[in-house]
Amino acid sequence: MKIVLVNPPSPPEFRVSRGLMGGFGMAVNPDLLYPPIELAHVASVLEADGHEVAIFDADAEDIGPEGALEAVRKMSPAFVCLDSSSTSLDQDLMLAGSIKSELGIPVSILGSQVTFTPGEIFDGDHVDAVVKGEPEYTVRDLVRRTAEGLDFAGVEGISWRDAAGEIIHEPDRGKIDDLDALPLPSRHLLKNERYRFPGVEGAVTTVKSSRGCPLDCSFCGYTLAQGLRFRFRSPEHVLAELSDLHDTHGIRHVVFRDPIFTTRKDRIEAICEGILERGLELEWQCETAVKVLSRPLLEKMAAAGCSHISLGVESGNEIIQRKHCGAKLLDHDQAQGVFDACRDVGIETRAFCMIGFPEETPAMVEETLNLVERLDPDQVQFCAVTAYPGTPLYEMLRGTRDFDYATMTGYQALEGNEHMTAAEIEGWIKRAYRRFYLRPKRLARELSHPARLMGKAARYFTLFNKRA
Repeated sequence: MKIVLVNPPSPPEFRVSRGLMGGFGMAVNPDLLYPPIELAHVASVLEADGHEVAIFDADAEDIGPEGALEAVRKMSPAFVCLDSSSTSLDQDLMLAGSIKSELGIPVSILGSQVTFTPGEIFDGDHVDAVVKGEPEYTVRDLVRRTAEGLDFAGVEGISWRDAAGEIIHEPDRGKIDDLDALPLPSRHLLKNERYRFPGVEGAVTTVKSSRGCPLDCSFCGYTLAQGLRFRFRSPEHVLAELSDLHDTHGIRHVVFRDPIFTTRKDRIEAICEGILERGLELEWQCETAVKVLSRPLLEKMAAAGCSHISLGVESGNEIIQRKHCGAKLLDHDQAQGVFDACRDVGIETRAFCMIGFPEETPAMVEETLNLVERLDPDQVQFCAVTAYPGTPLYEMLRGTRDFDYATMTGYQALEGNEHMTAAEIEGWIKRAYRRFYLRPKRLARELSHPARLMGKAARYFTLFNKRA
């Protein structure tokens, strides 16, 4: 069959990157455009099953909802699956409903938001099935049923509406144990030259070399979507993908999208050694935690092309670290040593910080700001604590309340706590950015790179846009 996988257009107010926050998505710098790698993984499984597949990325095409509908219509698919995010969910569903209505074909939707609120997705006649959890084999099975002219009864990992209008929640599908069994993502279906990262010249792509995270932070969508068990691809399988994107697609810039990239140091060492042995001229970056880094490992990573590491700092307060952040950064001296080592070996750093935890006071926010100023990363990101559906934080806060998913941008406070209002939390985020970047020594550094400074300024002024 002809299958079309769709990355819907972002809302007009901001760019949304649906793969971030564990698949819940978040608002990002308009200069950032990651490929829909989740869809590329699904496509590779469908192609291996004998189907003709196309990926339509509306953001890469710079096309809105009407243009996206027309583009999908012209492809004449027999089955469509769309990605989604929390903050764009209403728009994603409207596009799905338009495709379903006009083409009269089965339409499904995937993503963490729909995984953990599947019943709500059927409030309108937008989709036939919700793909819950890891999508590769679930979408394959939906397509197989469609090709055979059957309904979706018994397909693990979905919720669906039967002919009588009843919503059926099938059993969850287990996590994929053997990630090496998955084919390499179908990058030939993407316009790879269009994907970019601020400050990086040339095409950028993303790689998922592992799934799962054992740290179990209360707010984290990654553990929710991928599980607490760390599952990883072998170094050989990862290197095969790196060789493919380097040799076949001519891509030189890679962002690893693992929740904690350096969980297994021996695996990372083997990947680094393989990059050097194969002569892969790659510049790459990753996300990880201070507690799973060391100077010797950083030296190997730098030698193999690592140029940037994003590190979860979240909070400088010990109580919040232990209750909400997986206790990933309790030793501030160790953290200082890691940030210093990164500088010494030529790896830039970004610190991820969060403001607005349930118990957080202004004094606790000050602890975070003091810590991040001490660490002095090359970049810093301050987000509003966001309770995504299904996370422990969501269960803790929701009670009888309903949150507005459109506000889940990553920077908009959903509500206040007993110490700060939502407006005050957002005010702290803005103040934190100004305080960090406008320090005299820091400002002098920023002014020496005017293009990057302009990019950071543009990002700052778009982060707090809200859905109309």
